[in-house]
Amino acid sequence: MDLGLKNKIAIVTGGARGVGAGICEVLAQEGADLVINDLNITDETHEFADRLTREYGVRTLLVPADVGDEAQIMQIFQKTYETFGTVDIVVNNAFFLNNSTGPIETFDPVKFQVAERVIVEAALITSRELIKHCKEHDKPGHIVNMLSKSAFLTSSPHHVTYIAAKGACAALTRGLAFEAAPYKIFVNGVIPGYVFNSRTDVNSERYKRTIQYIPLKRYGMPMEIGNVVAFLCSEKACQMNGALVDCTGGTMNGQM
Repeated sequence: MDLGLKNKIAIVTGGARGVGAGICEVLAQEGADLVINDLNITDETHEFADRLTREYGVRTLLVPADVGDEAQIMQIFQKTYETFGTVDIVVNNAFFLNNSTGPIETFDPVKFQVAERVIVEAALITSRELIKHCKEHDKPGHIVNMLSKSAFLTSSPHHVTYIAAKGACAALTRGLAFEAAPYKIFVNGVIPGYVFNSRTDVNSERYKRTIQYIPLKRYGMPMEIGNVVAFLCSEKACQMNGALVDCTGGTMNGQM
């Protein structure tokens, strides 16, 4: 694809692995310079960023930060401006799940607030900063929020807090798109389905069970999600604003 993203500056939260890494790879293929954020930046992350630079000729900046902390989000933007001078794209991919799962009887508001800060508040803060910057410099911008099929097709028991947070993120995507549209700032959401990652075990009972739910009968790949994100960040998607794009391999069309 030639999506016109060459020399655009993109911040990808949670971009070091999994779907986030797939998004970074496709954006790099399209020529975008990358600010790769993750909670932990490892030697493997450095190797990944170096490979993107070597293969695609793009610049990369690694920024370790917890997006559940507003001050650390501000550091991501500050380092982006110091290195690149501007920003064009924000992909809100980071999420937090582990400590907010369990049956509703075990619901802990404090634990939920941690997940909510990473999933919802972080998207609001990054959006605030991108929109302020774009309006100040009279330039277009793109925001893509990574959502979850669970917010639309509820099939995961004991994940109601995660579902609630992702549902809120879907709602803010639509609302923010309406508010930002007059300034040529596009806000869209992507709904991944089951996607391969480093923890996917094709011999596990869970994999064998879930593969039956997917009409395509296969998990998605991180770069397949990245292709959709890159398209939404381009001028070719100029009539898409507030869209919630189903990338679940048809899972949401059937019954779970």
